[in-house]
Parts: sequence; C-alpha cells; structure tokens
Amino acid sequence: MGDTPKKNEKTYLFGFSWFHPKSLQFLASFIPFMIILSLNGFFQGAIVNGLISTSISSIEKRFDLTSTQSGIFAATYDVFVTAGLLPLALYAKRVIKVRCIGWGMIFVGIGSLLILLPEIIAGKYTATALKKEVCDPKRVANLKFRSFLLLLLSQAFTGIGASPLFTYGFSCIDEFDGHARTGRNMAIYMSATTIGPAVAFILGGMSLWTWGDFWRTRPTDMGIENQNDPRWIGAWWLGFLVCGVFSLFTALPLTMFPQKLKDTDKRKVKDVQRTDASLNQDFSNHKYEFFKIFAMFLCNRTIMCLVLMQTLESMLMNGYITFVPKLIETLFSFSSGASSAITGAMVVPVGVFANFIGGYLSKRFNNQFKHSVYTVICFTIFAGFCSSCLLLQCSSPNLMHVNVNESILSKNDIKNTCSAGCHCDELFNPVCATDIQLSFLSPCHAGCADGENVKFGASNWTNCACASKNGFVEKGFCKSSCTLKMAIFFTMFCIMAFSIFVTGPILQSASVRVVHHEHRDHFLCYGWLWMRILGSIPGAVLFGIIIDQNCLYWQKDCDGSKCQYYDSKNLGFSFFFFTVIVKSTCAVLLYIAAISYKEIKKPDESEESKNSPNECSQDIALKLAKRLSSDVSPDTMVY
Repeated sequence: MGDTPKKNEKTYLFGFSWFHPKSLQFLASFIPFMIILSLNGFFQGAIVNGLISTSISSIEKRFDLTSTQSGIFAATYDVFVTAGLLPLALYAKRVIKVRCIGWGMIFVGIGSLLILLPEIIAGKYTATALKKEVCDPKRVANLKFRSFLLLLLSQAFTGIGASPLFTYGFSCIDEFDGHARTGRNMAIYMSATTIGPAVAFILGGMSLWTWGDFWRTRPTDMGIENQNDPRWIGAWWLGFLVCGVFSLFTALPLTMFPQKLKDTDKRKVKDVQRTDASLNQDFSNHKYEFFKIFAMFLCNRTIMCLVLMQTLESMLMNGYITFVPKLIETLFSFSSGASSAITGAMVVPVGVFANFIGGYLSKRFNNQFKHSVYTVICFTIFAGFCSSCLLLQCSSPNLMHVNVNESILSKNDIKNTCSAGCHCDELFNPVCATDIQLSFLSPCHAGCADGENVKFGASNWTNCACASKNGFVEKGFCKSSCTLKMAIFFTMFCIMAFSIFVTGPILQSASVRVVHHEHRDHFLCYGWLWMRILGSIPGAVLFGIIIDQNCLYWQKDCDGSKCQYYDSKNLGFSFFFFTVIVKSTCAVLLYIAAISYKEIKKPDESEESKNSPNECSQDIALKLAKRLSSDVSPDTMVY
C-alpha cells in the first residue's frame, strides 16, 4: 500500500479515504470502468427486467394475486426510481456520480434478497385440489397482505438503488470518453443490460422446472407430476438469491472510483458541440438553477417531443417486459418455465446484435441529430407493422362451462347431464377428453368415476361419462397443433424486438448532444421523471388490467381468486391494438422533434434572419427564469 496521497490528487485515484493502493490504480481508467458498469447493468437488468417477468406467473399462483396486483408490484419499482430522480438532479454537481451508482447497486442487491421473505413466511404450498374443507379466511387474508407488502418493499429498495444507474450511468459514459465513441459505448452498455434479462429469462425458466417448495413438500403428494400441471409452482425465488449476492459484489468497486478518470482528457480532444441553439445556456451558480433548467426543457419543443416519445415507449416496453412470458404462455399454451426460456432465447441474440448495429449506425451518423431521428422513425414504424404477429395464436382449448356449453356434448352423443350428480366444487385440475378435443375443469366435471391409479393425482382417468364412448381423459388442457403459426409469430416477434432494440443507442447518444454539456444530468433526470411517472408506472398496471379483462375463468376459493383461463384471441388483439397506437404516436413525435431542432451556429457561420422554431419557447423559458430569479419570497412565488 502506498503513502496517503495528497488531497488534490484524490480526484483521479481509485479507492476511498486512506485506502488508495497503487496496485489498483489501473482501474481508474475508462475500459475498467465500462466493464464494471456493464456488469452492474447486467445484474440490474437480470433482476428487474428478467427475473420479475419470468416469476410473475408463479408469484400470482403462490400468493394468489391478480394480474392487476402483479402490475402494481412491477410498477412499485418505477415509483421509487422516480422518487430518487429529483435528488439526483439537484445534487448532480456535488457528488461523485460513479460512487452513487455503486451505493445504489448495493440497495438493488438488498432488494433482490428481500423478495425471498414472502416465500419464507408463506409456509407450505397447498395445491388447489388438496384444499381442506375447513379454512381460516382471516389467516389467509393476513398472510396474503403481508406477503404482498414484502414484495412491494423489495421493489422499493431495488427502485431507489437503480435510479442512479440509468441517469448518472449514461452521463458518466458520455463524460469519460469522446463523443464520437458515445454510440459504441452506449451499445456495449445496453447490450449488457439486454443480456442480463435474457440470461435471466433462460436461467429463470430453468429454475421454474425445479419444485419451488422442495424443502417442505413434494409435488407428487398433491397429485402434481411435472411443470405441465397448471398448479405447478417452480423455484421462482432462486434467481433473485443468486443475482442479489452477485450484485453486492459487483457494486463494491464502483463505490471506490474517483470523480474523474486519468485518461479522460486524452479521450475527449476531438469533441464537437451539437447543442440545440435555444438550449445553449449556462445557469451555473444561479439561485434557481434547477428550476431554470427544467423550465427551459419544458418550453423546448424538441426536448418535449423526445421526452413524450420516450415516455410512451417506456409505457409499452415496461408492459411487455413484465408480461411477455405470460403472453406467450397464454397464446401458445406453454408452461411458465418454457415460455420464459423461449423469451430469453429470442432476446439474447436479437438484443445484443441490435444494440451493436445501433452503436455502429450512431457512429456512422456522427451523432447528427436529424439523421439519427429519421432512422429511428423508420424502425419505429416497422416495429408497429411487425406487432401484427400478436394476432397469431393457437386455438384456445374448448373448456366446458367456460367458453362452450352443454350443446357440444349433444353433438358427440353425450348426455348433457353426464356430470350432474357429481356435486363438483371449485377444484381446478383440468383434463382433456382427447377423442372429442374437449377440456374440463377437473375429472369430476368430466364425470369420471375411476382413476387409472388408486392414488389421487393419476395422470389419466377412466370411466368418464362426459368423454365419449371410451370414457378416457388425460391431465391438462387439450392442445392443438399450430407449428406454422408459431414459426411466423416468433420470426416476426424477433424482427420487432430488433427494430426496438436497435433504436436505443442511436436515440440515446443523439439526445444527450442536444442539451448543453452542463445540463446532461438534469436532462436525463428530467426525461426519466416523465418516463417513470407517465410511462413505466402506469404501463405495467395497464397491461395487467388488459390481461385481467380477458380472463374467462376466475377460480374462487379460500385464498381469494385467480385467473386460470384467458381468451387468447382477444388478448392478442388488445396487445396489438395498443402497440400500433403507441408506435404511430411515437413516430409523429419524433418527426416533430426533428423538424424543430436547430443546431447551434458555428463561429464562422453567418447569422440567418430566419427565426428558430423554438424561439417562442425560448422567450417563455427566459421570462420564467427571470421571474424565478427575482427577489420574490418562496411563499409568494408562482411556478
């Protein structure tokens, strides 16, 4: 360990307080910074955008939540991200940004571990078909409420911790390296944040094939043989445990980075300013600097169109990220584990490839705003067209007493009263009469008198009065073959995902050029405030409501109610219609942003007599800024 460095040298040294070992000073440069930041982005993305999505269906079953409640659970993360944005904007110039990211990621790791608590306190899992005849509704309600609160608490920790990552994170990438390489750096970082969720989808899907309550119960004791049983709950919590621990380890190096990197000045020699003319103002050391900057953003047409576009995109993307495994599970009758693994297998190659292509295009455009925006418009329109794949799905199984009635039995020479004397309750253990392709809520509803095995939970039942002449049913919904539809769906879905991911590095690197370099952190926080409050937060809840509205069968029992069967056709159409509306609006907003933008004039350019499209907005911003900076008392100030 070397001697304690001089005070003014600590700005460039890796470490903390008295701890600045010479052997670790190689880390205080850009490449190690990018590697460590990308690792943190990987684990944050894995937890928030991967594991939450893969486990959402299992969490609903385990704690008897509706999709609306699941949406609230997912949106809580965005609520607390938003809560952290204003302090980040206010203190951007007073803190060491990299260290804020590191301490934030420690909170993310803690939040990931906290999500295990509901599973621990919930006790043994009891499948629907083995419910006791007598239950205690108050105990179940209290347990459900406590579990839901703990789930929200874990999201609160994760949200507060993640807020510096995508504000100060982007800002540090832009500050520590040359502008010409910003697109490439953004692509590398976004690829890491894309690989994280993708790996989480695959590993999370694999963990769902492991029985989630393996240390307390055995699935076979409840008549559950494998993950194809709708009552199966996998080890959804396992990924949170692994990623939470790794997040804590990868966050520690970030808490020791200096305020500036030793190779930054050399990397930024050829930077060119491309600030919008109406935003080229410096409010440093002004009394109301924060309010002046935000007022200027609010009155700038280019900024507001960009922010509104990203807000709508955030609403759409957060809904998809949260519920796309559940959507695939519903459209094609996959198990939750299989749908998560398939989602990850699609996102990994497509997302990484698209981010690198986006970084290449950004570098090719040299961060020229209009060229970048027009390219993003083309990809946005194309993504909206590809969303028509949501109209494809396998035919929903015919489920007796849900989407078909007794008349279908008469067509197959079966009496309408075949299960009238069985006195079936609300058990949900679906079976299929394969010869007539008709599903029933349980063997009881199929009029089955005997099972293939004496033990409850046999995979096949015989002597079933509602199952045509052979009287045979097997466990699970009836499945239809739709290989061609699946192939078309996944192909178009991959193209749509590519069109969405490729725009990230292009738009992000071009957008930070529009504002004055002193206002980057304020701009990022300002944009994220809009994106979270009006985008991500309502997005997950809105998608949850859409899914619940397309439920055809709610199972009601002592624990509450949960949806067991959806109208896949209407669900796909609802997602498609919403996607097209959002993408069309985004394209219009991007076009307005492009035609409103006017790059700052270079010193050798002559003055033009034509007014800027943002001149009116600039005047309003300046008037508001002057009023805010006047000697008016805070109690009487109007803003």
